Amino acid sequence: MQLLNLQKNDILDLTKKDPSLNNIVLAAGWDVVKKGIFNFGAADMDLDLSALLLGENGRLLGDEGVIYFSNQRGKGIFLHDDNRTGAGNGDDEMISITLNSLPANCKKVVFSVNIYQGKERRQDFSKVKNAYVRVLNSDKGDSEVCRYNLSEDGKNATSLIFAELERIGSDWNFRAVGELVQGNLTTLVSKYK
Repeated sequence: MQLLNLQKNDILDLTKKDPSLNNIVLAAGWDVVKKGIFNFGAADMDLDLSALLLGENGRLLGDEGVIYFSNQRGKGIFLHDDNRTGAGNGDDEMISITLNSLPANCKKVVFSVNIYQGKERRQDFSKVKNAYVRVLNSDKGDSEVCRYNLSEDGKNATSLIFAELERIGSDWNFRAVGELVQGNLTTLVSKYK
């Protein structure tokens, strides 16, 4: 399977690309910009991957539809360990999804990366570089299906809606979003309530 590098707003029909696709991992990675001897808190930036499960009306499927570091498991979805520093190479946080086990009324999964206490700590995405999200096929040895590299400057945003999985009939589409947001996970939850 040929790897696809998506651009902002690109859509990939995952089911058409591989009709047997069921177990996937959404993996995200990033680096924190360090300038000089004074990092002004950049070294302790904690970015958190989260997922919001939405119904047909584009609204959140209740509190159980919010997957984040304090609620890591839902029906058909699991957030792996919370990386609090982004240190090291490769993926920083991952969410496993079993597509046919997601709730039947789940029509979309929105993935975001949020800076924990970003406003309070005066941290934002201008201090983040090399941010990406990729979809892995767990049924085929975690082979990479597609990748989306965030190329724009994050400016003073503290949250990022990275990507969406959308169910259309029995098919699943992946869309690279790249929407920078002022706020945090609570802001995003309010947007979809």
